[in-house]
This record gives sequence, C-alpha cells and structure tokens, in this order.
Amino acid sequence: MSTTLTNIMTATNLPNGNYIPVDLNLINNPIYESLSIEAMMLHALYTMRMSCSIYNSQKDGSWLNEDGHPYIYFSNEEAASLLRVSERKVTNLKRSLAELGLIQVMRHGLKNYRIYVANPQAPSEGTTIPLVFKNFMTTRTIKTVDNPVTEKPKLSPVDRVAESASTSAQNLLTSTQKQLAKNITNTTNVTRVTTNSAAPSQDSVLIEALAARYTHLLPQQVFQRLLPFCDNSYEKSRWFIDTIFKAKYSSNQQLIEAGLPAESEVLTFEDNSYFSAGISDAVAKALEQMYRYKNVKNPEAFFFTFMRGFFTEKTRQYLVDHYEMTRELEQTLSRLQQNIMKQKEKQKQYKTQKVVKKAS
Repeated sequence: MSTTLTNIMTATNLPNGNYIPVDLNLINNPIYESLSIEAMMLHALYTMRMSCSIYNSQKDGSWLNEDGHPYIYFSNEEAASLLRVSERKVTNLKRSLAELGLIQVMRHGLKNYRIYVANPQAPSEGTTIPLVFKNFMTTRTIKTVDNPVTEKPKLSPVDRVAESASTSAQNLLTSTQKQLAKNITNTTNVTRVTTNSAAPSQDSVLIEALAARYTHLLPQQVFQRLLPFCDNSYEKSRWFIDTIFKAKYSSNQQLIEAGLPAESEVLTFEDNSYFSAGISDAVAKALEQMYRYKNVKNPEAFFFTFMRGFFTEKTRQYLVDHYEMTRELEQTLSRLQQNIMKQKEKQKQYKTQKVVKKAS
C-alpha cells in the first residue's frame, strides 16, 4: 500500500537545521526523570536563544553580564505561545528547570529578568542508557584523521537567526498574570444579611465553594481563621475575601504610583511567595485587634487598611530580596515610603479636625 504523505522524508530531503535541539542527556540521565516533555522543550527553546546571545557576544560583546556570562531574555508570554500552554504553566516549567540546575533566573532592574542556561549533565558511568546517540547501525569502520586547527575558531554558525538576539527582538519581561481584583467594588462596608437570607446549610455550601474558588491564591488557613468570625454567613465570608483582594489592588496602585511598572510579576499572588507565606498571620493579627481587644472603632476600614499595609510591605520586602538594587529601584522604594508617610499624615490631620469639630 502506497503512503499518502505529501512530504515524506527520504535520503534527499532530510531537514537540515529545522529541529529544536533537545539534549539527549535530559532523557538518558536519571536525575532528570521528573522533567516533563514541556520542560524539555522549554529548555530547548532557551538553548536556541542562548546560541543567538553567544553569537552576538562574540561579535560585539553584547549579551554578557558583568562576569562575562551570556544570558537571554525570553518572556513567559512568548514561551507560552510557542509551547501552546498557559503562562502559569510556563512559570511552573521554569521552576522545575531551576530546581535541577538547568536555568537560573536573575532579576535585573524592575522590568527585566535574565535567564542563564546550563547544559544538562551526562549520565554517570555504568548508567543504562535508554536512548542511544545514534539511530542507525553500520558495519563500516570510521577512521579518525588528525587535523589540528590552527585558525581562530569561527563564530557559531547561526547567522540566519542571530538577529533574533537583538535588543529589539529578545522580548523583555511581560506580565504573566492579569490583575485579579479588577471587578471588585470600591465599597468597604460589610454587606448586611437580610432576614430572608439563605439557610445555614446553604451558606455552608457557598462558603466551601468560595474557599475552593480561591484555593490557588489563599491558603486554607486563611479561611480557618476567618470563619469563626463570620457566624456561618456567606455574605460576611465573601466580604472578608473581597476586602483582601481590594486591599491588594489598592496596594498595587500605591506601588505603581511610586514608579513600579504595572506589569511587574512581583505584584501577583502567583509570583510573590511572600504573600501566601504571611497572609494567614496578617489576617489573624487584624482579627485579634478587631474582636479580641475590641479597640477598633471601625472594623471594616481597619481590616482593609491593615491588609493593604501587609501587601505593600511584602512587596517591598520581595523587591529588596530578589531584585538588583538599581538606582531606579531605590527611587521607587523611596517614593513609596514618602507617599505612605503623606497618606498617614493626611489621615492624622483628618482625625484631628474631626475631633475638634465634634468638640466645638
């Protein structure tokens, strides 16, 4: 039976250079057995881009850091498009590559991050190789010929694609997540439960659904600390969650006004690990002030302000710990502190005027 393929491979039309270079060590070395096919493909894409950076570094010294190591720019958005996966998936793939020492992502300034790519390690001696380095058998003996190279090594032969490493073509950092609090209203008042509210059993189901909806952002411990103060009311539970996201949005606006780019990944729950690591304790401290000590006159406004301060501080800490402290970043953090102090001063003046007005 004859094949119906229109472009079947033969000895005369084998592709030359149209393959993505997946290093076989990723398959043959057992230390990489946890890597998915998508992760291997991502490493292959990084390798191709790395060859472009190396080529240009040999030409004009570009794409090298202070220590002379080549790096690449490769946005999550571009990788997701090429691999046909979500940007969140790309973030997870990068994490798996980094954990195995195959890449290292280094923050550079506020908008960019550099990716350094490493070659996979070869299997140790005695390891059973599942995929050998050849796909044919031959009985001919190939003799080696001594041919010492006296000329200076030529540049890597990637002229046809080297321009993709130009500053305008290597994509810089783009946001991998959309703003999660776009549709949250501006009201801070607790929604009142009417006399015709749903039965407790129905509220319990709705609360469980609410927790499941945000489980990828908020730890379960957050709900465990909130629920005792919600009287099994879905409306109250929803108000607390909405206020958390509203405070997050307000915190983002403070940072953006101070000069942080709106697309910075540090502003998202997915990329700033300091949020999930500390939000449970922040909620507990706020509730303690509101209900245990009972020294808060306006609990709703207090909870919003407290959580906004938490998100702002955790963002600042993450920037200091993970970003290169450039002059631009120093100015941004300085403006942020000044804006916070001005806001506190305005609130203090407002309270003083209110007290004076009430006394008169």
